[in-house]
Amino acid sequence: MFPLALLPTIPDSLEKMQAGQELRYQNTFMKNALIRALNIVYDIAGTFKVGSQPSFNQFMDYAGIVCDMMSLHLKGDEVFVKALSEQCKSFRSVSSKDVAKVRDALGSLRRYIGDWNKDIRSYQQKRLLDCLKGLEAPLSELLHNQVKSFSSDAVTRGISDKILKAMIKENMIWLGGNSDISILLPFCMSHHDTHTSKYWPPITKEAINAMPELVKSHSTLWRFAPFDPVTRQRKRLAL
Repeated sequence: MFPLALLPTIPDSLEKMQAGQELRYQNTFMKNALIRALNIVYDIAGTFKVGSQPSFNQFMDYAGIVCDMMSLHLKGDEVFVKALSEQCKSFRSVSSKDVAKVRDALGSLRRYIGDWNKDIRSYQQKRLLDCLKGLEAPLSELLHNQVKSFSSDAVTRGISDKILKAMIKENMIWLGGNSDISILLPFCMSHHDTHTSKYWPPITKEAINAMPELVKSHSTLWRFAPFDPVTRQRKRLAL
């Protein structure tokens, strides 16, 4: 049930980890950012009874981005798993049917959000909450099973540390190349608790310096986020 539980992490330097451990925690920190975001959507959904309430469209924009980021992450995992399976024959991933089930549910929710954003009169709070409740069990199970598969001994036994490190980096590049960086980076920064790790997300100093301008590109999105994407400090949600 909501709120969805966060996955276990450690605060150590990701760069200094062995590749197998880095894979696990790079993936886990992103999943936790997404879990935080989805929990926020569920919490706020309970306050929007009708679409005519103030900030409704901004909330729909935020909920839509959460769906988009979750879908991007699942696709990124799919791309990585395919490459990993080619390099590591003993690796066994989660069922593609489980992934498809969650992606279909996300797609359905995303379409509702798009429709409600276009016509606020069509908004149905119960349908939004029902969609989220229907998503929680299969999504939570999928995320936990994905981390478990990435943590298996088969990964470290079947591929060299150097190759796996390179694959992790390539997947990060893929994520950046298949998303809007002005959304992806502020999303990661504003949904990660630095008390759990100061090493994530792994971005350059140039990107950190550019964060204020990136945030301005979609400034209303981050009002619902739990942390300020520039200062990284926890903030109070103001509807």
